[in-house]
Amino acid sequence: MPRAGGTAIALSTTMNNTIRSIRSKSLNRNQTRFQLEHETCVLCSTVLVLKFENIKDETTQQPIIREIAECPACTIKARSIDHPLN
Repeated sequence: MPRAGGTAIALSTTMNNTIRSIRSKSLNRNQTRFQLEHETCVLCSTVLVLKFENIKDETTQQPIIREIAECPACTIKARSIDHPLN
């Protein structure tokens, strides 16, 4: 998706800090596996650094938040997800 000028915010937080309202004991086995897969690098198990960009789609001019997860050890991009705000 095209992007036009945006701002980036870097966060180095784990999902546990992000979703404080959920206690660890209330997560089932699949939720725990999902949490582990989304907060750590699949190659080296390092905690991923999350970055968020506030951008606009060039064709529709709708605001988009782009979530980018990168591994600081491997220097690879683990995922990039666009979240439209409409």
